[in-house]
Amino acid sequence: MVLGHRKNSLVGSARSSTEEARDSDVGDDVEVVNAEQGNVLTHIISQLRPGADLSRVTLPTFILEPRSMLERITNFMAHPETLLPMPQIDDPVQRFVAVTKFYLSGWHIKPPGVKKPLNPVLGETFTGYWDYADGTRAYYISEQTCHHPPMSSYFFMAPEHNIRIDGTLKPRSKFLGNSVGSFMEGIAVLRFLNRDER
Repeated sequence: MVLGHRKNSLVGSARSSTEEARDSDVGDDVEVVNAEQGNVLTHIISQLRPGADLSRVTLPTFILEPRSMLERITNFMAHPETLLPMPQIDDPVQRFVAVTKFYLSGWHIKPPGVKKPLNPVLGETFTGYWDYADGTRAYYISEQTCHHPPMSSYFFMAPEHNIRIDGTLKPRSKFLGNSVGSFMEGIAVLRFLNRDER
């Protein structure tokens, strides 16, 4: 599955050649904020108190990642091909190591800068599929199952390979005074359908 990513560049309309030269030296992870956007940020910051739940703070779109939380969950599925040999691994320790490698394989994906994904509406879904080299296919669907607190549920299945994943994520973010804490609570259950469940 290929997930596209577009870079939003927000730059003021009146620019000198010095500003353009400076901005050309800025890395991909930095966005230029104009004065009007800076005022919006100052207004948001003035409303924050340590311990505040950021899911209740409305943010302007230029701060948001250009994809929904439902799509962002697919970061965990960045390398689904690593799942395919797992149902055939007999040694439980080797199988555990393979599952851990799969779990960690999506952690390298991040949006440029610090971004919050768009909040999905209750009942919104995101679907996708992966075509494997052996001609089989895996399917994915996620749905926003709760609005307050925000909660997303997802399902992945590769039927010919006896692999199924069910999960629920409840993202939380809090303003901590000098920083923001982001927490992904939830559970994921990975099943190999060709093995006895005891």
